[in-house]
Amino acid sequence: MLDGLKHTLLVFAADRRLSKADGSYGGMARKLFRIPYLDSAVSYFGLATVYPRDKQHLLSEWLKDFIVRHNSMSCLRDFTYKLRDTLNDVVPRRILEKCPSGFHVCGYNSNGLPEFWRFSNIGRVSDFAYHDLQTQYGEPREDFLGRDARRLGWDGQNLGSVRNSVQIYRNGDFKAHVFFWERLDGILVDMQKFQDIKKVETVEDYARWVKFKFEVIAYFYKRLAKRPVIGRPVDVVCATRRL
Repeated sequence: MLDGLKHTLLVFAADRRLSKADGSYGGMARKLFRIPYLDSAVSYFGLATVYPRDKQHLLSEWLKDFIVRHNSMSCLRDFTYKLRDTLNDVVPRRILEKCPSGFHVCGYNSNGLPEFWRFSNIGRVSDFAYHDLQTQYGEPREDFLGRDARRLGWDGQNLGSVRNSVQIYRNGDFKAHVFFWERLDGILVDMQKFQDIKKVETVEDYARWVKFKFEVIAYFYKRLAKRPVIGRPVDVVCATRRL
């Protein structure tokens, strides 16, 4: 929120490393996709395969085709529910009860306001681990306008009622993001006090900064993690609105 909800910026980012059920990594695939006709993006975490007609396919390829096939969708809510319902048809219950799986859908609604939708088969999260896995994807939830924006002052009408701030949503193996993210932002704030350091001001600046933080985390995992389940390359998508 750069000027309440009158000027907002969304930055989506994801690495491409795929993890196996035992926690090791097993290949690369894109996890983040733009939804151009909705000015939004969708990402997935956990399970990386689907099984239409009982044949295994990479989720990345299936999701890309899903976005193209449903270009008549006019709102994020309809897209999210259609995605959830379709996935429940192409991922067997026997797979979901063993594998955590979830989706984030974020973008702008018809009023130009940011929305954040999510759904998964995860019952609860504890100590950065997923528990109580369900055999189907649950009800989608909109967490920004319906919950978090109100904690930031949103009165439901006045775009300026929301204070300028950053709202972050994470998925996957997110423990490193929790510990790295704000510390790196603090370093940036301190360094920008010097005249020879550029300011992060434009949309492109924000995108590059988020990608840089992701790559620092990936490098840390490469050097120190027993199982480097976060790895380059990193994909970044941006969207912005000024009302």
